[in-house]
Amino acid sequence: MVPAALDHACCTARADGCPLRAVYLVPTGQNPTGATMSLARRRAIYAVAQEHNLAIIEDDPYYFLQYAAASPRSSPAGSSAGYDSGCDAAGEEPMAPLLPSLLSLDTDGRVIRLDSFSKILAPNLRCGWITAPTYLLDRLQILNETTVLQPSGLSQGIVSKLLNDVWGIDGWDAHLRDLRAEYAMRRDLFVRIAGKHLDGLAEFTVPTAGMFVWLRIAALDAADPTAMQRVLGGMKKAGVMMAPEMPFSSTGSAPGSLGGGHYLRAAFALVDTDMFEPALQRLAQAIVAAQL
Repeated sequence: MVPAALDHACCTARADGCPLRAVYLVPTGQNPTGATMSLARRRAIYAVAQEHNLAIIEDDPYYFLQYAAASPRSSPAGSSAGYDSGCDAAGEEPMAPLLPSLLSLDTDGRVIRLDSFSKILAPNLRCGWITAPTYLLDRLQILNETTVLQPSGLSQGIVSKLLNDVWGIDGWDAHLRDLRAEYAMRRDLFVRIAGKHLDGLAEFTVPTAGMFVWLRIAALDAADPTAMQRVLGGMKKAGVMMAPEMPFSSTGSAPGSLGGGHYLRAAFALVDTDMFEPALQRLAQAIVAAQL
């Protein structure tokens, strides 16, 4: 999100007599683009929220998957042996710190922060937590009780037992370090192979957090409404699955609706790493075939 664009949207809405009340953000490893807001941008967004009295809903399930906070060491391609839990021989953690959350910058009680165990512990737990000022939590509790009642009691019990009785804080920190190291290894391997097979066919920015690489299929005519369908058809035949752009578009459901090109979201957290190379080879073949 561009702070100036948010400010413009707020000014326009106010001039129309319908001021905006809240802004929703996924600031770290955003789904689907993989983008992470810098600290300067977070501060600028917060300043706009102060100016226009916006509540900020900080949805941050990928916060603990920041790769600057992983501790890679040299290793052969495709191997995770060059990554450790993030501690050196003396037990000190040499990794870069996590970016400050918007909640940590909040001085006005306007941030509602959402965290999840689903991305960092187990997806099917479907369990998370909210951090917010008490006056907001009281109302959220009533809303929760009148809609979903509560998350699964079994899921909550498993998480509580694991964190309180088995791992403790030290075990939780060690788990997060191991998870960051594993995902950093996967990210590095995926982008290295993607650069090898998709050179001239697709463009991407290497994500600094999260689970996704957002690919723009540069070899296709952006104005061709059927090009992406041909790519997706080729991928289906080849047994390659990536999320197409359409579900992420707020402007339409047709391929190319995001504007400026055709896109795919690749999730490097879901499959064995030895599947990366054949999958990206097949994707390259599907793109080349779609050009014909």
